Amino acid sequence: MRLRNFKYIAQNVDGKIVRGRIEAIDRQVALKFLKSRNYGEIRLEEYTNLLARLNQITIGKTLKTTDMIFFLRQLGSLMKAGVNILPALELLSLQQERHGLRMILFELYQNVYNGLSLSKALAVRSKEFPKLLVLMVEVGELSGTLPDTILSMAAYYDRQTKINNQIKGALRMPVIYLVAALLIAAGMLLFVFPNITGLFASFGEAELPGITQFFLSAGDFAVQNALPIFGGVAIVNSVLWFLNRRVPAFHRGLVLLTLRLPIAGPLIRMSNQILIAGSLSQMMENGINSVVALQTVRSVVSNVIYRELLTKTLAYVDDGLPLSKAFEESEFIDPIMSRMIATGERTGDVPGLMKNLSVYYNGVSELRVEQIKSAIQPILLLFVYVLVGVMILALMLPMISLGSQI
Repeated sequence: MRLRNFKYIAQNVDGKIVRGRIEAIDRQVALKFLKSRNYGEIRLEEYTNLLARLNQITIGKTLKTTDMIFFLRQLGSLMKAGVNILPALELLSLQQERHGLRMILFELYQNVYNGLSLSKALAVRSKEFPKLLVLMVEVGELSGTLPDTILSMAAYYDRQTKINNQIKGALRMPVIYLVAALLIAAGMLLFVFPNITGLFASFGEAELPGITQFFLSAGDFAVQNALPIFGGVAIVNSVLWFLNRRVPAFHRGLVLLTLRLPIAGPLIRMSNQILIAGSLSQMMENGINSVVALQTVRSVVSNVIYRELLTKTLAYVDDGLPLSKAFEESEFIDPIMSRMIATGERTGDVPGLMKNLSVYYNGVSELRVEQIKSAIQPILLLFVYVLVGVMILALMLPMISLGSQI
């Protein structure tokens, strides 16, 4: 949908004249918004121009996960307080300052006003609202527990976001340290060693230590071939990016490699298992059958290896095999997870076991992330210190050895 653009002249509570611009779905909603700010004597004029039309264009995903969580919390709280869904959506739309988010909320309001259920209105914006949320909202509508369902989904996405941020932070830390070390080394090779080459040459035929000669040669090579080196790195990165995006077999192989890495692998595996366990527990606990739940989780999971696992699980379930069988056969699923699912199947309480599994992973994830950080941070710091120390030593040794040779 497109929002309409209005210019307004109004009087604020102090009696001063204020002017401005506003976007709304129609003139009536624009007036409501201005009146909510205690403006009086409002004169409203619709306008359109190229800039206004360009401002309506959105590219990619407009709604961030944090925005969605905040919206769900506000909507659920308003409905729990007894506000009907239409007034609640209208109120949230009017209060929103950001253009992109305001447009989405106005569209939700308009679709619900035109007769769609909230779940179907959310499904219209499938890029912004995940399939899992749409399905759970639909369950809440059918069961008459929509406010509680919306609040529980806000809490679920909040937990997932916090866990993912912790894991991403732990994965970023080694990269930051390594990049810092490489930048320091490159800076010394490109700018420090070449500048002191003349100083070392002034000592005539005096022999330089091997480590110093190595860094001098490396610095000269880097200076003379800087453009080809950076160009080659850029080309390799571009080729890898293209293959990863366009060649499924290459992408799958790269994902397999990352899952088997010593530090990143366990964190990525934990992140995906938390997502699977949390999503399945949310749905199955609310009475959604295992096949629909698995299909929905498969559409939510972005990791190709875990999508294949869920596809295999669906095939096993269709053949009458246990839900846990594919999990037991996978090398990327913790034995605890597969055993708990199998126990749930034997006791007839898979939803309960899934919920316990989700709680277990949520509790253990922060501890594991901190353990990994504590383990690798000293190693990374040592690597940086050793690299910089060796290069400083390469600068200092000639001063000592050449002094003794003269």
